[in-house]
Amino acid sequence: MKIVILSVTNQGKLISDKLYDSLINNPLILHVEQYHKNVKETIKNIFNEFDCIIGIMASGIMIRSIAPHVNSKLSDPAVLLIDDNANFTISLLSGHFGGANDLTLKIASIIDSTPVITTSTDVNNKIGIDSIAKRFYCSLENPKNIKFINKALVDNVLVDLYLPSKFSFILSKDIENSYDVHIDDTLDVIISSIDGHDVILKPNTLVMGIGARRDIASEKVNHAILEACNLLDIPVDRIDFFATADVKANEQGILDNMKLFNKELEIVSMDTIKNYQNEECSKSDFVMKQFGVKGVCEPVCLISNGENSHLIFKKTAYNGVTIAVSVND
Repeated sequence: MKIVILSVTNQGKLISDKLYDSLINNPLILHVEQYHKNVKETIKNIFNEFDCIIGIMASGIMIRSIAPHVNSKLSDPAVLLIDDNANFTISLLSGHFGGANDLTLKIASIIDSTPVITTSTDVNNKIGIDSIAKRFYCSLENPKNIKFINKALVDNVLVDLYLPSKFSFILSKDIENSYDVHIDDTLDVIISSIDGHDVILKPNTLVMGIGARRDIASEKVNHAILEACNLLDIPVDRIDFFATADVKANEQGILDNMKLFNKELEIVSMDTIKNYQNEECSKSDFVMKQFGVKGVCEPVCLISNGENSHLIFKKTAYNGVTIAVSVND
């Protein structure tokens, strides 16, 4: 995720700095930028370049600045608003599919403010179908029908939800309280339906890339995988497959975990990694010295996941193991 923080006053700049220092080291945040003043012009230039815009200012300034650029709940960035004293963090735009509601809770916890979320499903303790899509990395088909599904949820009507058995891991008390769940082994997509209005959730491919020191212990690899999934708030089952470099193809600690989780391991040649160019990939001087490549876990998960993939979890080290995760959407 790429985040931009905008401020107007000196007090707002202090809040911006605090957020920057916290977010820059978060594995889920790939890039953070800060801008001070010139809000209208800045938003014009960056509105479609970032996944989330955080404005620390009066609501009127923010609303007037984003209004000309708002297009669709499926493509607009998440927009959050924070007042100058950090009393409130408000989910202003793209609460569900843009992720603004979840981000509001996280940002509020960083600056010790009160989160404000106004979407009807959330305030009625329901999980909107577009929230499920965002949470589990799915693309949406028939998005015009989202309103029928979510309205039914708010009206306490039990909505049908058809799941492939391999996706039964998404079940939770909240979902089972909102939906009439049906497990269907013939499906490879998730379908929600009410009164003939269907919304289809197509799971995007998630690939976890692994790098590791020689003779790494299985327990350390296991810990790294689980920690990364915990931060992503998904089970290991949601990872479609794993990838590593050919120099790690016979690393027993990695192979043990592939067997444990019943997952395939794709092997990427070092020559392919050397020739791969992607600005999302970071550089490790150690790996460059040892193997002549900038890194392992980031490029292998991107290469294996295809040309439309991008990182959702940047390279993070866990006691001799490095993890990165990409999505292809």
